[in-house]
Amino acid sequence: MKASKEQLIRLLESRDVRRRRKLYEYYEHYFQQQHSARFTIELINADLGFALVNRQDVKYIRAHCNQWKTAQPETAEKEQHTVEKKSVKKEIWTNQEELKNPIFTGSKLDSL
Repeated sequence: MKASKEQLIRLLESRDVRRRRKLYEYYEHYFQQQHSARFTIELINADLGFALVNRQDVKYIRAHCNQWKTAQPETAEKEQHTVEKKSVKKEIWTNQEELKNPIFTGSKLDSL
């Protein structure tokens, strides 16, 4: 669940433990743009209206954001279906002459 801007401001003011993760979730688009830390801080603080975000917050978020990335929807994954194969008995072909005469090799080159 995404936090609203007012909830985010309250989390940052109280220095809550989960403030950085919520900050990343709310401003994920800023962190994906790969701006400098100073510019990212200025953008976020300007949007919040308060100077609540500092350099350590941005560094921590950048170090841990790969773990927090939102999961892709499961519908995008390929569904695997099991297919039952009908078992077909293979017929074994035998040469009747070979059964009668065990010396017979069946090769055309032998007769040359």
